[in-house]
Amino acid sequence: MDLRKQRERPRDETLEKVRFIVAFRSRHAPPKTPQGTVETDPLGSSLYNQFIARLDALGIAVLYHKGKGLLDKEEKLHYRVTERKEIRLEFVDRMTMGVIDGPRELVSIGRYQPGGWEERLKEAYDECLRLSDRVDEVTALEDRLAKSEGPEDVVALLDSVADKEEMLKMLCLTPKRSTNAFTLYMSHILTERIAEAHHIIEVALELNPNDARLHLTLGNFYWAALSNAKGWGPGKDPGPLRLVTLDALQLPYEKARSLARTHYLEAMRLSTHREIEEEAGTQLSTLRS
Repeated sequence: MDLRKQRERPRDETLEKVRFIVAFRSRHAPPKTPQGTVETDPLGSSLYNQFIARLDALGIAVLYHKGKGLLDKEEKLHYRVTERKEIRLEFVDRMTMGVIDGPRELVSIGRYQPGGWEERLKEAYDECLRLSDRVDEVTALEDRLAKSEGPEDVVALLDSVADKEEMLKMLCLTPKRSTNAFTLYMSHILTERIAEAHHIIEVALELNPNDARLHLTLGNFYWAALSNAKGWGPGKDPGPLRLVTLDALQLPYEKARSLARTHYLEAMRLSTHREIEEEAGTQLSTLRS
């Protein structure tokens, strides 16, 4: 007997893989925002784009849309897997709570054509699962950073990660990226790991080049090194920034001065907050003296 005829519908595992992929796509698809606005979740968008590129490389597409039946008017989710624009699998779930990754009931399977695309679907699912796990790891570490009791704990957390550089970049792309970057940056200063603090704020700025506060922070970092070199004014308390020196950064005085000026000017150009503009302007004036 033809095995194809025996299998009138796809395996449940195949359906679940499609559902999982759709839930991932729905959760991380970049919102349509006006040009020039700050994206709320660059990490999600980055992972989404990675995954879409992977689907394209595999030669399949996993599509979905919400709709309502003509008679029952219940909300339904339509799934479709295509290969070379040909439909290989199409089915519909009834959404019992109106959310993509919530409870559902299988309503129908409209089309199913077995083939090699199912192996590629599994590859796509595995990649989707890997990316989802990465998001969970970042979220878990982010929560632990927020609950850390001191700078030593923060530094130890980042040190404990297998791929510190990748994790740092992801922490600098989440919706809490500003808090993450400042926590890591200041904790490394407080534990006298100045070069690493410098690297952290540079990575954060490289990934978020239009963040005025990050430009101000990096400008202040160089300004602190300059002030430590020429001496602080009477009554001024540099606090932790006293640890930031030109020697620690391996920078000559004029180079640090030029970098501070550049970042203060960028902070003023990009800022929409008066306090950032005023602080950057004040600090910039001290560089001229």
